[in-house]
This record gives sequence, structure tokens and C-alpha cells, in this order.
Amino acid sequence: MNWRFSNQIWLYLTSAFTFGLSQAFMMLFLNFYLKALGLGTQWQGILNALPAITLALLSLPAVALARRISNAHTLKIGAALGLLGTLLITLAPGAALIVVGALIQGAGAALTVVSSTPFMANNSDEKNRVTLFSVQSAMFTAAGFVGNIVGGRIPELYAAANNVPVHGVEALRTALLVATGLQVLGLIPVLFLRPSGKTRPEGRSFAVKDKRTMARLVLPNILVGLGAGATIPFLNVFVEGKFNIDYASLGSLFAWTSLATAATALLQPLLVKKMGQIQAVLVVQAASLPFLAMLGFAPHLWMVTAAMFTRGALMNAAGPVYSAYAMSSLPEEDRQMYSAVNTIAWDLGWAASSIGSGVVRGWLPFSTAFNLLFAWTLLMYLGSVVAIYLGLYRRAPRQPVTA
Repeated sequence: MNWRFSNQIWLYLTSAFTFGLSQAFMMLFLNFYLKALGLGTQWQGILNALPAITLALLSLPAVALARRISNAHTLKIGAALGLLGTLLITLAPGAALIVVGALIQGAGAALTVVSSTPFMANNSDEKNRVTLFSVQSAMFTAAGFVGNIVGGRIPELYAAANNVPVHGVEALRTALLVATGLQVLGLIPVLFLRPSGKTRPEGRSFAVKDKRTMARLVLPNILVGLGAGATIPFLNVFVEGKFNIDYASLGSLFAWTSLATAATALLQPLLVKKMGQIQAVLVVQAASLPFLAMLGFAPHLWMVTAAMFTRGALMNAAGPVYSAYAMSSLPEEDRQMYSAVNTIAWDLGWAASSIGSGVVRGWLPFSTAFNLLFAWTLLMYLGSVVAIYLGLYRRAPRQPVTA
């Protein structure tokens, strides 16, 4: 693996790690925080969907902005908006301000998502691109490990020190305040990013040169978004409700899952070297399906834990390889548009499924609802694997790609 990255890349990776710490806190506690504020399952579904909806709606304008001011400057604005959104959610007394925070957070995410992948692609080459995307994913998920381990303890420590309920708003808000502070730290290296100096693409901001390849790349992610939104944002609720475990244990569970994903992501370049990019993606995503079924339907915590480790490692570790494959498959002028279109498709699917999940969980008993939702997720993930096989693998050259 080629680890020789530019200083710009290391600044970006440092920021990604710190923001990953913050994201781990948010994902672990957001649903419990909303519940503590008196917001039920339907609100949880809506508020988990809002950033994705905003991200989808603003992705194309974000492309136009990135093409005008550069990926580096767009990343700076995105990081600042993400910080502001997180702060508003953390300090919100009720639903209204949380909605505003979620919308601002989504706007920041739109700018970050459409710019981060092209930024990495423009500051790397074919020799180190797969390694870079894998390292970025591994650092983000390793941050999830640290964030979940540490974050899982914060409400308990605060509750014990101040004699307040561990499930109360004060204890959970404290954890989110730490997440906000971590985003402040993550903003610092982003401010030192600078444009790559490569010529901006001419012509219409939203023009796509290779529409057919882009469509084949986006379709599998549409299906994954539709499946993931129904269950993944609510895994904390699922595990806590099914097995009645405390926050510290829940944080440890998610932490070790993140660590397994990080380790697998770092092994992906070796698999790519042996099999080629798209075959490696196909193999690991197909292998994750039985463990997704175990995660949703296993009766014992140890089985669910093992399934979370393995499914998360396999499914998520394929992401950076898929992104690197997309960047290599598309002409440079299409890369920002791919990031935007892929984001729009994925997040609209995620948002629709998240809202639907909240409705289903409000209507049906806990176990029945999650059985139905996991069956839906499994079906969509299977469809994604089929789409990769038919649309990409069968058309790809069979020679391995050197990482």
C-alpha cells in the first residue's frame, strides 16, 4: 500500500478523524436525546431524515459552488455549517430549534460530501488513491471506536457527579456538547486546506459527460440508501430496547463494531490488488448479507454483537473502494456531479426509509416493527449486490488493479 500522501491530504484526514469522533457521539445519543425531550418515534424518524433531505436538495447547488470556489473552500463552509447545526441541536429546548439545526447540518453535509471525494481524488493519483480512500474510511471508523467508548461513559459520569438521571436531558446534552467541542477542533485543520490548482471544468455546472457509467454507479447506492435508512439510524434503539443494556455497554458495542470496520477497510487495498476493485466490492457486500439477517433476527445479544461486528466491517469497508472505483471510472469533470447525484439518490432513499421507519415503529409493537424493517433492509441490500453484479462487474475488465 502506498501511504505517501500530501500535506493537504493529512490535514483533511486529521479533520475527518476529529469529525468522526463527534459523529460517533451524535449517532449514539441523538435518538435518546430526542426521547428525553419528549419527542416520539415519528419525530425520531423525521429528525433523522431532515439532514439527508437537506443534503439531497442542496447537493446540486453545492456542486455549482464547489466548481466556482474550489473543493477546499467548499469544505471550509461545510464544516462551519455542520458545527453550527450540531450546536443548535445540542442547545435546543424543543423540536423547532432541532429542526433548524438539522437543516443547517444537512446544508453543511451537502457541501462536505460533494467536495470531499473530489478533493481526495485531485490530491492523489492512481498509485495511492485506493489506499487513501481506505485510510480515510478506516480513520473515520476508528474515530467511531474512540468516540463510542468515551461517549458511552459521559452521561453516566455526569449523572453521578450531579445527581441527575442518566437518561435525562442534562446528561445526554452534556455528551452532545462534547461532540460540538470536537467539531470545533475538527474545523481547525480544514481552515488550512487550499485549492489543488487544477483547471475548473468549463461549460454548464451540471453537465455530465458519461451519463451511462454514472447511472450504473448510482443505482446500487440508491438501493442501499432505501434499505439502510429503515434500520441503521435506529440500531441503538433496537439493541437497547431488545436487550435492555446501559449506555456504557451500548457505546462499547458500537465502538468495537467501528474498530472492526476500520481494520477491514485497511485490508481492502490488499484485496483489491488480488481481485480488482469492483470484484472486491461485490464479494464483501455479498458476504455481509447473512450477517445482516443475523443482526435483525438473532435472539441472543452475543449473536447480534457478532453480526454487528462482521456486517459493519464488510459492508462499510467496501465503501472507500467503491468511491475510488467511481473516481477512476468517471472523467474528472464528472466527479463532483457523481458525488452530488449519488448523495441525492442515497439520501432521499435514506430519508424516506427513516420517516417510514418512524411511522412503522409508532404503529406496530417493537419486535414486529423491527422484524419488518430488517426484512426490508435485507431485500434492498440484496438488490444492490445484484445491481453491482449486472451493471458493473459483468462489464468490468478482469485484470486486477494495483493499489
